[in-house]
Formats: sequence, C-alpha cells, structure tokens
Amino acid sequence: MKAHKVSVALTLAVLVSLIVSTGVLAGHATDGADVKVTNDNNNVDGGTPNPSFDAQNRQSNETTVAISPVNSDIVAAGGNDYRMVTVTADVWLGVYVSDDGGASWFNTFVPGFPSDTSASGLDSPLLGLDASGDPVVRFDAEGNLYVAAIAFNRNFDQPDRPVDNLVYVARYDYTPGSPAGTSTPNSAGNPPNFTYAFTTVIDRGAVGFAVPGAAGFVGTFTDKEWLEIDNYASSPCSGYVYVSHTNFHASSGSSPIMFSRSTDGGATFSHPKTVSTGGSSGTPHNQGVDIAVAPDGTIYLAYTAFQGGGNAFNGIALVKSTDCGRKWSKPVFVGTINDPQAPGVAFRTPAFAFVSADDTDPNVVYVAYQSLSGDYDIYVQRSTDAGLTWGAPVQVNEDPGAHHQIFPTIDVSNGALHVAWYDFRNSTGSNNDLVDVYYASSNTTGVSYPAFSHNVRISDVSHPGNCLLFGGGTAAFHGDYNELDAIWDGANHIVHVAWADNRDVTPCDLDPAAGPASNNTGNRNENIYADTLTVAP
Repeated sequence: MKAHKVSVALTLAVLVSLIVSTGVLAGHATDGADVKVTNDNNNVDGGTPNPSFDAQNRQSNETTVAISPVNSDIVAAGGNDYRMVTVTADVWLGVYVSDDGGASWFNTFVPGFPSDTSASGLDSPLLGLDASGDPVVRFDAEGNLYVAAIAFNRNFDQPDRPVDNLVYVARYDYTPGSPAGTSTPNSAGNPPNFTYAFTTVIDRGAVGFAVPGAAGFVGTFTDKEWLEIDNYASSPCSGYVYVSHTNFHASSGSSPIMFSRSTDGGATFSHPKTVSTGGSSGTPHNQGVDIAVAPDGTIYLAYTAFQGGGNAFNGIALVKSTDCGRKWSKPVFVGTINDPQAPGVAFRTPAFAFVSADDTDPNVVYVAYQSLSGDYDIYVQRSTDAGLTWGAPVQVNEDPGAHHQIFPTIDVSNGALHVAWYDFRNSTGSNNDLVDVYYASSNTTGVSYPAFSHNVRISDVSHPGNCLLFGGGTAAFHGDYNELDAIWDGANHIVHVAWADNRDVTPCDLDPAAGPASNNTGNRNENIYADTLTVAP
C-alpha cells in the first residue's frame, strides 16, 4: 500500500566498493513451466465473481509465497485481489493454496470481506472495513497456515470510521485430507487441507485516509506489515509468531517500525513496541520491514530508513533481538541506497529491504535491496557476525544494458542463498517496457559468496508492465513486492517463486488519458503466476 517515501543517494564510497560477480554455470537451476495461480475466466465475462473464481478477469498483484515444512507439496501464496470489486467495491486479501507442488491452485479470501455473511465473516474483526492487502503467508512447524495483512477504509462510509485501518493475522488450521470448500459472493471456502480458525488484530490506526479539506491522512496508518515464525525446534523461541509493521503518523509525521509477538499460535499478540528509534542511529522515517529468524532464535528486522533533511544516514537499517523479541538492539546501518521512481516505468518501484538468516549458521545474515545508479540493480550484503558489521554490496544481476532490475526477494536453504527479481533486460531497445522474472543463487554448484550463479530466466513470457489498469485507466500498479521460498529436500533446493504478471491483459492500455472502463474480458486481467525451480547443491 502507498507509503511516505524519501529518495536518497548512493554514496560514492559505496559505488566504488561495489562488487559485481556472476558465475558462468547456466545449468545449476532447472526451471519449470509458469503456472497461473489466479482462477480467472480466461478473458471471457463469467458473470458474478466469488472468492474462488475471478469471473470478470480483474487485477491481482503483490505476491507472497511459502512452502509447508510438514508437506512440501503444499504451497501457499497470497495477493492483493480485485476480483470482487463489482460486488464489494474494493480489493481484498486473496489466499491461494496448492497441494500438488504448485501445479494447480485453489483460490479463496480471508473471511470478513464486505459482502461476507458467513458465520466466520460476521464474527471477523475485519467486518465493516472496505479493503485488505499487503499479504504475507507463512506456515508453522505443525503445518498451520498464517496470513498477515492490513485492512482499511478508503473513505468514511462505515460506522467505525474513527478506527479505519489495522494490521491482522488470520490462521488456518492444518486439517489433512479435508476437501476444498465452496465459495459464493457472500462466503469464502476453506482451502483443501485447511480450516479457517480465527483472525487476530495486532495494531489499529485511526483516520488513515483523506479527511475532506485535509491533505493526505491526518491520523495513524498501519502499513506494510511482515510475518515470520520461528520453526527451529532447538530455538528457545520455537513456535513464536512475529509481526512487524510501520505506523505512519499523518502525512508528514514520523513512521516508526513496530514489532509484536505471539506465544500462543497467533491467538493473542503483545502490544506493539517501537524498535527503530534507539540511540543516535534511530531514524524518524522508516518503511518496508522484513523479518528473518536464525537457528538460535535471533530475530532480525531489516527496513529502509531515512533520517531526512540531508542529514546522516539514508538507506537500509537492521535491528535484532536475542531474547525472543523482548529487547532490541540499536539500529545498525547496512548500506545506502538511491531510490527514486524507476525512469521509464509506469508502476511505482519502492525500495524495500529483504533479510534472510543462514539456516546452517546463526551468525550469517543476508540483506537484499535495489538501488539506482544509471539503472536499478539488485544488491546483496552479508554479515558474518550476527549483523554487527556488513560486507560490501554485491551486484547480483548481470546487466547487459541500461535496463532495470527491481523488487528483489531472498531466502536461504541449507546454506544456499536464493535471489529472484523483476528484470527489464528483454525490453525493446532502450525502453523499460517488458518485464520478466530472473533468479540467481550463491553457495550452490560452483559458486561461493560473494560470487553468484549465471542469471536464470524464470518467466516463460515477457509481459508489459506499464499497462494502465487502475484509476480508471490512468495508473499502473504491480504491487510493491514479490516473493520466493526455498527448501532443501536432501538432494536439491526446491524454490517456489510467485509474481504479478500482465501477459493476459488485452489490450494493454498505455494512453494516460482516462478510460477505457473495465470490459470484464481482459483489459484489467493482471494475474498471479508462479514457477518452481530445482537447484543443484
């Protein structure tokens, strides 16, 4: 969701120290076929939609993905899903589950959407809110599925308008063998093998969006949450559920990073605490937090941080907790970034931080981000002392021309680092008009960090990213992030990647003038796609 952002500059010192190192092994990763996650009607108007059927071929974006540790054939994904706009008038949180390793997907919504009259919907704390988005999906060690997101009102049409935005976690209990439910415009069916259990509110804002006569919003907007679960049996915090988010205080106020934890499987959460303002390294403006958990239970939060006013640090910061989230370190500055809107790209391109801890060594931590120097590139930095100090930035992508690479996502499995991103290298000429998804790894066959493998194209089809699908045909939007997840199966790394894709949009509107209206037959059909890679050790 939209957030206050301050552009920053990549310092000359970092530019000089950048390491560009890519290997030449193209065969280390075997790429599968792209699979459409969205259950749409293939650009034919199918009538009234429901949470399981995108009957009118609407937009979906901003993807998240996770693999069950209990059964690796079970994969969950999530997205901002607009399929019910003609029924509910706004976006809602889409949940997508596969029980065959990503070959097919069941679609549903988190209960509580505006037209939901089911028992779960009427009992949901989300009831009365217009919209929900910013998805993150995770599994616990028992296979239960957790979905974190925000919910909000865009206007004052609801009776609960003084508290019109919040951060929540919904839990689906793992019930192996249970069939998929049936969705209607007024209810959301359970995914196969799961049963919806409850939704817990973690933090609430107030008067988040525009007040008549005021610029922007004047209260507190809870935004861009992230979710992680400690699934290490040997960790002192095993089973704890962690959520972090940003509280934006009015249009020009501070924006601290907040943290909450649950020790009872998501039923309750601690009161959110501020973790980004400690000592001289604290920053008033922050956003885009990500969470990683190390095998010893250490929690890492990485985020983009801006001190503002041309002062001191602007870039990526990190805090950590070694006592299950009770106390937090002062922020450590990881690296500086330059993060204006990507030139030539119509959809917004925020620079968020992504962090992953080595699952074989609790002292090794990686952070990935994008930064502009001529064009956007993907960088990774590593710490080998539990986040105290950081090595020089390493450019992950091969860069055959002045084309952007944005929206990095990372994970570690059995010591191997996996990175994926949006890539414009296959655009026409010097334009940045065609988007693909690419992948690279380190600490796999023939490459050890700071070297990375040859870049592997994941997407089978380049898609036009600049289609104007929002605002009545005046704006492009591809979400603010994508995600991958990886596991080690004893012989290879299995990597699932999910992303937003415009290949099914027809026609692609590039005219900035308003219109045409949605035709329900393809001109708004931005879909979620996924792919699976098998990566040699």
